[in-house]
Amino acid sequence: MNQSTYFCGVDVAKDSFVVSIKNGKLLMKNRTFAMSKTGFEGFEQTIRDFRTNVVVGMEPTGIYHNNLLNFLKIRDYNSVVVNPYMLHQFFKFTNNKPTKTDKKDSKTIAEFLEFKHKELKESPIDERYSVRYFVREKERITQDIARTKTEIKRMLSLVFPEAESVSGVFGKDFLSVLLEFGGASKIRGISKRRFIKKATQLLDKGRGRKSSLSPEKIYELASSSIAGDYPDYEELLKIKIKRLYGLLEEKEHISKIIEEKGEKFFKKEIEILCSIPGIAQESAIYLMAEIVDIKRFEHYRKLIGFCGLDPIIKQSGRFKAGWRISKRGNVHGRRIAWIMAGCVKRSCPYFRDYYLKKRSEGKSYKEAVIATSTKLLRTIYTLLNENRVFK
Repeated sequence: MNQSTYFCGVDVAKDSFVVSIKNGKLLMKNRTFAMSKTGFEGFEQTIRDFRTNVVVGMEPTGIYHNNLLNFLKIRDYNSVVVNPYMLHQFFKFTNNKPTKTDKKDSKTIAEFLEFKHKELKESPIDERYSVRYFVREKERITQDIARTKTEIKRMLSLVFPEAESVSGVFGKDFLSVLLEFGGASKIRGISKRRFIKKATQLLDKGRGRKSSLSPEKIYELASSSIAGDYPDYEELLKIKIKRLYGLLEEKEHISKIIEEKGEKFFKKEIEILCSIPGIAQESAIYLMAEIVDIKRFEHYRKLIGFCGLDPIIKQSGRFKAGWRISKRGNVHGRRIAWIMAGCVKRSCPYFRDYYLKKRSEGKSYKEAVIATSTKLLRTIYTLLNENRVFK
């Protein structure tokens, strides 16, 4: 890295990428290439003459930079993905008028590489990083499930309000009944005997957890229901129930993939994390999907900062702002650390004592849990580095 003298900044967009190259002076400024095979080959022709003496840097842009990074790695180019926060701070420091454009970004990345190249590490292509995308997709599906359930309950308040507040409304038998009849008006429109016979048949075909609502109870509620006949809303309710079924199947499928990949890539790490009382396998996989490799972090403070749980205090003269966390790290890692801290403070005496100590010092619930989160991350960092279980 120290011998690299050419610094190539690349700003990636969905359909194109902009390139600037520096070697003491600006050799190329704001040249645009298409995000295609032709564009990749044209870019390689531009940097081929100094391929052994160049650092190519790009800012992570979701998934759009991956193909270009992979193209460069296969051809043995020294390629790095720069930290967006560090780049942003550098951009503010070096620009009097911080107008943000793609062209200015590529030049700024090249200047950043020139300034920080001794501290940058080459970005590896590691299959373990793919696990986080499955985990995040599962989080999205879980949120969609919660949103769909809320919409179903809203529809029920019109077509079957008596069932809305009853437990077991999302049980497999009740959802199957709704999918067949739509609402209370259709149920009470047939005889009780006929309904129970049909509902019993649907029960065998239902998906999801079993409901506490029996066919007899459903018919009783429908018979006394104030709901009118709303065929359009009943049809909309059926659409939402089918959507819920699809989301539940997606979640089940992706959960199996995550479990398989966790077993493949993080088996030992999961064993270590699960040795801490209160941490389950799912949470361990989720955290490792974000961390990937503990060796990436030189110190436990780096791991805490990665999760955005490092404390900051703003002070100027006599003014001193209150303590807060930076929140500038990985939001997914921070959420998982918070959840895990809530579990270990209940299940592990070591962390429960620490949490209660912070509370006794006058810390609020939130502050105490954050402190427990950082304590947990310090412990995890030590355990993973020393390759030992919690005792």
